[in-house]
Amino acid sequence: MAQYTYFGKRGELRVIGNTTDGTGGKYYFKVAFVGMDFSVAGGRPRPDEIPVMDRGVLTSAAHHIQGPDTPIIAPVQVTWTCMIDNTTNRLNLRRVLSNPDRESPWSVGGQTFTNTNGTSTQRNGYGSAISTPLPYDPDHDRLHVEVLWQGDPASGATGNDDWGLKMNEVYFQPAQQRITEAPEAVRLNVTGFIYGPISGITAFGAGTDVS
Repeated sequence: MAQYTYFGKRGELRVIGNTTDGTGGKYYFKVAFVGMDFSVAGGRPRPDEIPVMDRGVLTSAAHHIQGPDTPIIAPVQVTWTCMIDNTTNRLNLRRVLSNPDRESPWSVGGQTFTNTNGTSTQRNGYGSAISTPLPYDPDHDRLHVEVLWQGDPASGATGNDDWGLKMNEVYFQPAQQRITEAPEAVRLNVTGFIYGPISGITAFGAGTDVS
């Protein structure tokens, strides 16, 4: 197989709820017409290393102590841009982004969506696995997001070398979603806040597309 780099034309992005599809997966919305501008940190931050000096002097007694775990649960930003079309994205894209109109039931593509709040775990400063804290706001609905870049078949890729990221418990604050008009398209600039872990993937999780 020839060496190649991943590129945006062969990428796919999914927003995933917590409703099971009856076949071992979850319902998801595949975001169409995404601009090639997806951006996110490579992982979650860890607690700060706080230096302790000997009366302000660097001596052999100087050392570090661990700061608070606050950075671990502080949200990490993810952004991308997509264009609004008259069928796939016109209604469902806005609906899937944390249900801004508070519809009940929360329906996307004819299927009921539920949030993923509190379904992931993170490691605290001591390395122990702790459930991601639930939000205080009852209207705060988080979802999982997966993005995958496929190998280039023109270079001999077989589908066994895809690469991407899974972001757990992403909240799309309604006021952070920006609609911008341009001569060739109306765009939605999406901003999400990741409260759960960020991990690498080589394939999408099982699920059913509702887009």
